[in-house]
Amino acid sequence: MKNYVINNGAFTTNGNFSGYTALGVRVHLHKRQMESLQWTKNEDITFPFYCIAETKKIGSLDASGKAVVDASGVEITSDRLTALSAFKTKQEITQAHADSSLLDVEIQQAIETQAKASGLSDTAIATLANASF
Repeated sequence: MKNYVINNGAFTTNGNFSGYTALGVRVHLHKRQMESLQWTKNEDITFPFYCIAETKKIGSLDASGKAVVDASGVEITSDRLTALSAFKTKQEITQAHADSSLLDVEIQQAIETQAKASGLSDTAIATLANASF
């Protein structure tokens, strides 16, 4: 996963969004992600916006929407940089990362607190903590 700043782009005929970074990296954003930001047409969008994306394998489709396969019957795929989540502001993407990281710490602290209250040894608590993550 990597963070991207989307500086321009446009909606496709399917309602998805092709976004581009200042360095020309293309990121695919699903229609539902853009709708969650209340953006349904190009004029709605406020640039820059931010996303977390990773490369996904996608299948090729023919004109009738069927999967394209090679001569041996294996589906033909390609890689596409796809947004996992999108954010209107830098503060929102930063907070999402902070929340995720802090959640792990808070869970770890809760496990340790309950283990200590149960009278477990430090060794048992460490073993329990390592098994939880």
